[in-house]
Amino acid sequence: MKRTVTTITLLIILLSCLTEGAHAIVGLRGATWGEIRYLVPRDDGDEDNLLLDGWIRQGVDLAKWSNTTLNTYATLRYRLDTEKTDWYNSLGPGVGVALETFNAKGLVGSIGAEYIWEHFYEMDESDEKVVVFVNWYGWWDLMKR
Repeated sequence: MKRTVTTITLLIILLSCLTEGAHAIVGLRGATWGEIRYLVPRDDGDEDNLLLDGWIRQGVDLAKWSNTTLNTYATLRYRLDTEKTDWYNSLGPGVGVALETFNAKGLVGSIGAEYIWEHFYEMDESDEKVVVFVNWYGWWDLMKR
């Protein structure tokens, strides 16, 4: 609990510094990602299962170099499993920082760290963790002329 209070205090200090120097903000990008899946039963005894997974994120670009930005953000992550699997159903906020590179078609790559508070509501338990990540996105069309 003490670690949570310390982290929230640091976040409040960071946000107050940002509002003081709002002229230095390069952008206020937000994003969302989600997936909903239905697992089709294979046998007569299997149950239907609907899975929902995703996040909503609001960021502040603090600096920009060519097509790369330094982004700090707050996020809300959610997961739901209709089978009520204790370890899967969760909801929780997070804060993070990332270096993100873009091209004309959107986000290409990102590297950063995020602090996540997850609450597993089926078990009424919480978990705090730091996640270090590298992600990328790309697409193509082999028929494009």
